[in-house]
Amino acid sequence: MPQLRIIVVPARSYYMARSVEPEMKVVVAEAIDAIINGLTKPLTPEEAKGGTPAVAKVEETLKFSGATYNEAAEAINERFLARRWADGLSIVPPTKEAVNWMLTGTSRSPDEVIGVPVAPKGGKATIEKIAINAVMAGAKPEYLPVIIAAMEVLTDKSYNLLHLQASASNIVPLIVVNGPIATELGMNSGIGYLGHGWRANSTIGRAVRLCLINFGHTWPADNDMALIGRSASFGNWTFAENEKESPWKPYHVDLGFKPEESTVTVSSEQQYKQGPGGPVTAQTPYESLVGLAKIVETTEFPGGYTATRGHHDVLIGMDPNLAQRLAKVGFSKADVKQWIYEQARVPYSHLTEQERKTLSENVEKKILPMKFWFEGGTRNTKGIDPLMPALEGPDSIRIVVVGGIPGYTVLWKYDNNNGRGTKLIRGATLTKAGR
Repeated sequence: MPQLRIIVVPARSYYMARSVEPEMKVVVAEAIDAIINGLTKPLTPEEAKGGTPAVAKVEETLKFSGATYNEAAEAINERFLARRWADGLSIVPPTKEAVNWMLTGTSRSPDEVIGVPVAPKGGKATIEKIAINAVMAGAKPEYLPVIIAAMEVLTDKSYNLLHLQASASNIVPLIVVNGPIATELGMNSGIGYLGHGWRANSTIGRAVRLCLINFGHTWPADNDMALIGRSASFGNWTFAENEKESPWKPYHVDLGFKPEESTVTVSSEQQYKQGPGGPVTAQTPYESLVGLAKIVETTEFPGGYTATRGHHDVLIGMDPNLAQRLAKVGFSKADVKQWIYEQARVPYSHLTEQERKTLSENVEKKILPMKFWFEGGTRNTKGIDPLMPALEGPDSIRIVVVGGIPGYTVLWKYDNNNGRGTKLIRGATLTKAGR
């Protein structure tokens, strides 16, 4: 609705006043006349035409100069950042030659459209545009098929990209690569997998972030409203699963892909918590599972629901040492998920009145299954204090084996309303995998 009339209410005024009725009345009084006027004033001739306003065509080639190459490159960096085309770190100039070099990594047509419109402002994701951002991020052509697959997930209609791009929370895309291409590219899946030092991990994630900035036309405090910023805003939640040291099937095989296929999984993750493991304190597998269950209890509202959001699940990045020890005593992934689901519980008496009300409403609306029609409140006829599951079920838990030995198991929190997906890597020309 490009001609929709917008009345602006300053965020500072609204958020400071929203919980105090007398102050909120002042905010309303300042806006109500403009709102009524916007709803009732006759359309202007321009508004009556409707349609989308014409967009000026952007010049195809920008030229930058300087006394030296470094001066010209610095001019590019300053101009791109001023136009909000970059992320604040220095970029590699996306010259025509550099973009053509990047495109050698894929057999797919540069004009192929993989996603449109890209939220929030409706840009278009094409193979060539993805290649441009991959150059800027410092990626190699071999990485391009992985970056494309990640963008295919994010631009899929089932993915709530708007929430990822514009939410006030610190949600970021977490990118997991599975299959033989991860080894070919030298992706880190061991010690330091969330850190610096691996070009593939770092530049794949950064390229995806630059694509999101430039295709969605987002910028902090403009339409990207992450109030504290995004904790992994340069894409450093990008890693490969440590399939070599995992005692279980790889994550993508759990989803139905073949072991020899290569995939990219992207999900919107919000919180990161370090769990059991490490080189200092020895823990039994049982103690480690108890620790994980405690983290889930403190992370999740019982049933994985809040008053305004949908079902949550958790992604566990389990260190290989713990995974191997659990497998040695007979635990499968399904066993681990079932155990944590059954143990991650909160006494009903610990819930606030609002939380109890929310649970009741979600059961009545069939958002939560009937098993959550708890024995507390008016349903409690036995005088007991029932334990409420923190998650809806075992399938609310996903497990990826990652890290080194020793390592830490970590947990991310995910909102199902935000989207999650896995795409097959295809069109690779410079690696054996992903062709």
